[in-house]
Amino acid sequence: MFLRYKGVYKNLIKADGKGNYMIKLLIISDDFTGALDTSVQLSASGATAYVTLDSKFNTTDFSPETDVLVVDAETRHLNQKDAYEAVFSITERARKAGIPFIYKKTDSVLRGNIGAELSAVLKAGGQKRIHFIPAYPQMNRTTRKGIHYADNVPIDESIFGKDPFEPVLYSDITQIIRSQTDIPSFIIEDPRQDWSQYEGILIHDSQSADDLEQIAQKLKEKGEIHLLAGCAGFASLLPMLTGICGSKPQTPEISSRLLIACGSIHPVSLAQCSYAVRSGAPHYHLTPEEKLSPDWANGDSACSLVSHVFQSCEESPVVILNANGPDEPGKTYAYAKEKGIELSQIRENVVAVMARLIEDLIDRGVNATVFLMGGDLLYQFIKQTGINVISPVCEVEQGVVLSEVLYKGKRINIISKSGGFGRESLFMDLSDRFQI
Repeated sequence: MFLRYKGVYKNLIKADGKGNYMIKLLIISDDFTGALDTSVQLSASGATAYVTLDSKFNTTDFSPETDVLVVDAETRHLNQKDAYEAVFSITERARKAGIPFIYKKTDSVLRGNIGAELSAVLKAGGQKRIHFIPAYPQMNRTTRKGIHYADNVPIDESIFGKDPFEPVLYSDITQIIRSQTDIPSFIIEDPRQDWSQYEGILIHDSQSADDLEQIAQKLKEKGEIHLLAGCAGFASLLPMLTGICGSKPQTPEISSRLLIACGSIHPVSLAQCSYAVRSGAPHYHLTPEEKLSPDWANGDSACSLVSHVFQSCEESPVVILNANGPDEPGKTYAYAKEKGIELSQIRENVVAVMARLIEDLIDRGVNATVFLMGGDLLYQFIKQTGINVISPVCEVEQGVVLSEVLYKGKRINIISKSGGFGRESLFMDLSDRFQI
């Protein structure tokens, strides 16, 4: 499946007539929201890019106008061995195709297979070093002396260290890397530091946007911009580093009404939903029995719920459809244990049910912009609906991406974000802004 920025893609042709492929930058992401919030940094600068959900992509399938190829490798929830092999294969194929720049997108709070995937890019990329800039200062994710922080709290002591599905166990980035690979890692506390004697994974401290810019300038001066890694924070500097840019896309008109579909159990997402409810937004939630039973989404009870949500979207500026009810996620875990449902299956069932409900609402012509929260829900929705064109347009807030998709011949707007992004009043603030 190929997803193109800037609207419907043209007929795909092989190359430039000389066998030289024109893709300049490969971005490898471990989840779908990461692919969007990172690659939108390029589309906002006018880059022409494709996103593929197929990690076995063939570069000959892309037209010569392609600047950036973004691969959602979906490695966040894989074991280390499988994640390594997937990223190694992608990087190796890109290198053989002559793609000069590779950016390994990592989670801003270091979830997933960070060490395994960085080592895969380094080994397959044919360089002595990969520069890793994990901070996202605009979202209060910073790195000091190799320790990673969220809101000035070491990651393993923060809410991300308490995640029931994928807790971050260490704040020391070198410790995370050592737990997953034997490739050596080094902390670079100052961009003026001489790193020429190091071979391996170089972890750059940064606490501000200025720090990121200084690191980028040093990397460019040294000509070491071919293997880079980090989150959307440093990705915002990739247009400057690589020279990839073009005419900026136009922002489409956005409905001031928002349908918030929350598939995340992150405390930030739950707080955002609660704030909207306290502000008067209608709130619909699923019981454990409903969200863990994919067949329920095709029945009369689900149809009735969709009708109520649809009507609320006609009457209210913000409506919440939440996979989480009261006393969650505890009630869901207890029900799953009673029914013998594995922890990994909980996530799959929940997003499958939520994606089906959202699809039904769109089919009915819901009068709202759909806002999907959580990478798993976004990925499932795209996959389940068969959408094959998506155009990330811009960030409406830091880490909150507006995209345009083609669904059953009709263009609709989708907003997405990772579960842990955004302030508590985000939904109400966006609704107010869109009404202006």
